[in-house]
Amino acid sequence: MEFELPEAIVIATVIGVENLPCDILGQKTLLSPDGENRTGNIKLPMNWLDEELACLSREALKDGKFRTASLANPEEPEQIVKVMLDPYLPCQELVILGGGHIARQLIQVGHLLGYKITVIDDRPDFAMNEYLTVHDRSICCSFSDLEKVVRLGPASSVVIVTRGHLHDMDCLRTVIKYPFAYLGMIGSRRKVALVKQTLAEEGVAQEKIDQVHMPIGLAIGAQTPAEIAVSIAAELISVRRAGETSSLKDTTPVKQGEICEMLTAADRETLDAALAAARDKTPAALATIIKSQGSTPRKSGARMLFYRDGRAYGTIGGGCAEAEVRRMALNVMDQDKPHIYRVSMTADIAAMEGMACGGMLEVFIEPVTTFYRAIEGCEN
Repeated sequence: MEFELPEAIVIATVIGVENLPCDILGQKTLLSPDGENRTGNIKLPMNWLDEELACLSREALKDGKFRTASLANPEEPEQIVKVMLDPYLPCQELVILGGGHIARQLIQVGHLLGYKITVIDDRPDFAMNEYLTVHDRSICCSFSDLEKVVRLGPASSVVIVTRGHLHDMDCLRTVIKYPFAYLGMIGSRRKVALVKQTLAEEGVAQEKIDQVHMPIGLAIGAQTPAEIAVSIAAELISVRRAGETSSLKDTTPVKQGEICEMLTAADRETLDAALAAARDKTPAALATIIKSQGSTPRKSGARMLFYRDGRAYGTIGGGCAEAEVRRMALNVMDQDKPHIYRVSMTADIAAMEGMACGGMLEVFIEPVTTFYRAIEGCEN
């Protein structure tokens, strides 16, 4: 049986309802990039909800962020539907062109940021890297074959740190043709000026040239390979989060909305594992953080899958919070009905967990059967 989701959709799940004529808790709808083409099992004739979901799904696909929203019927404001919107996008991939000293350090930082990593070098000893995991790729080939071995696109962040100017230039000519999440190239300001002039003379649009981060990294005075890797990673975060680059001590804090996780390779794999469990009718429940306050290891959008046989996939932060959610997940499997569970951590508990102060999590726990019903169009 085919049971796969297309890339670039939003999974909208009802996580709360007020004053509706029937219960749609846990029901899902799958929204395409235009927000219009829908499949799923939200069956109520609510045009106002369709319009709101279409708008929110376009925003979610644009910035790739998990979010929740409370939607009210304009004609009957007492009718409220709370939804979580989960962009199902390609994993964020960090493509490092060049496997030298900077790459070795950047791989380690990239893992902390949740990237799936690909390293390409034309030297076998440098392409094979002991820091790579089973989820990463190491490719030894000529840089001229780049397009043959890696698929570049909007989810790709590309760092060019080869061993020489000519290789850097060849890689840049190739990558700049594609849409990308981030593109940076190492080099002195003199080298960068020459590269920009060459690209312009070759007919590359100035807008595309301006999108390249060169010299690469934030200006933190980095000198060593490890420091340079940190400066590159900081710039990756700044681009992903649309953040400011000033020192925190020199800026006035700006109140932000709900902090959410950026989609990591591990979170995407957890969702794929939930889909596989639904397809195979394996008893399991998916826990998703929908709200966090205070000091919590993970934020809204983080996921963990619990199987009835005791296995687990992913993490929502570890410790006593996960233990509590695991117990509740077993109840959800038994009842085959979603549930919102609130985990409060006092200052004493937080200290034992290694956090600075207490915090709170709201976790939406749902049986994986909700995915089966949505994708196969089954009724409750």
